[in-house]
Amino acid sequence: MSAFSGQKLDKIPAHVPPELVYEYDNARDPRLLEDPHARMRSLILEAPPIFFTPYNGGNWVVTRKKAIVDITMNPEVYSNAFLVSGHQSEEHSGEHKDSQPGLMMLPISADPPRHTAYRTPLNQPLSAKSVAGLETAIRTMTNELIDKVLAAGRCDFLSDIAEPLPVTLFMKLAGMPTNRLAEFRELATQATSATVDHASREATFKRIAGILAETIKARQEKREDDLISHLLDANIDGRNPTFQEMLGYSIALFLGGLETVVNALSFGVRHLARDQELQARLRADPSLLPGAIEELLRLYGIASTVRRVMRDEVCHGVQFKQGDTVSLLLPAANYDDEAFPNPEQFILGRKEQHQTFNTGPHRCVGLNLARLEMKVFYQEWLKRVPPFRLDPEKKPQFVGGFNLAISSLPLVWS
Repeated sequence: MSAFSGQKLDKIPAHVPPELVYEYDNARDPRLLEDPHARMRSLILEAPPIFFTPYNGGNWVVTRKKAIVDITMNPEVYSNAFLVSGHQSEEHSGEHKDSQPGLMMLPISADPPRHTAYRTPLNQPLSAKSVAGLETAIRTMTNELIDKVLAAGRCDFLSDIAEPLPVTLFMKLAGMPTNRLAEFRELATQATSATVDHASREATFKRIAGILAETIKARQEKREDDLISHLLDANIDGRNPTFQEMLGYSIALFLGGLETVVNALSFGVRHLARDQELQARLRADPSLLPGAIEELLRLYGIASTVRRVMRDEVCHGVQFKQGDTVSLLLPAANYDDEAFPNPEQFILGRKEQHQTFNTGPHRCVGLNLARLEMKVFYQEWLKRVPPFRLDPEKKPQFVGGFNLAISSLPLVWS
């Protein structure tokens, strides 16, 4: 079964019971493109908790928090090690790594204990303490972007604010060139799109690898104060990373840094634009922001992730067969009634842990940086920009795929 190859299966595999089949296309589903997170909620209400979709080459989809946590905590049965870049996407190749060339996405495409060895060098530079040193830079950058749009009384939030802020910051942190923002965002979007054909995706990954190889080679000759320099000197089982491993790290960081925060900020701001009361509350009391950000992250999860089943296994009453592909729909799990009472409501002070950053060994390594960027952004935006709302003339545009995304978010204020 080759997942995420774009086509729809003609025949459902014999081990899939008819009552567990539910047609859901993660890229072209019309309800997803109308309102991605309303569609996530509808999957909880309408589809079996674990269902099989014939779309995208045929794969299982898991939508409940408990089942997702159980799967992510059991890497022996549910493996990430088949994930290679250039064939489907950074986390969504349906091919086995032995059958195709491609870069291991590090540390994403390694299972424990190898995963631990690859992830450890990232823990310190991306710790809460380390990223705290970036707060002034984030604040300065946020205010420069606000300066450009404030007097106009309108902006397209995605292209004017959400793309340049986290992307420029991440490029600086990683040591990548910051003058190619539009090109890099286009490449990241192509790489994670579910509608791009195999050959185009492979070409996209080759271009990304070529750009990153230049940066790695430059740092091999002269270290700087950046993440790539830090990783070159990392200790992985008593040795430094190879050039291929550095490329694997860099591609994973590139895609993580260029996609997730952009979309999390955009969906969060869209929510505030539709809720003037919440906007006013957060302006009046900025100490509520950290809790509000967590609830916005829950309501608007971005990434889903994929596992390959390594042996026949029954999971929450469903029979998986060796070689099956399982898509963990993290944004849907945030709408699971058993995990989150009244999941459609924005409730400050929830104690339950949302699934937006995943769970288990592959919990998002960049979450401290993401939270800091969002906190500083909202502090400055709410302080300086008058009450804002969605532009009544222009609707937001959404994108499906492995990352739920906004492609345009026009805002107005007076």
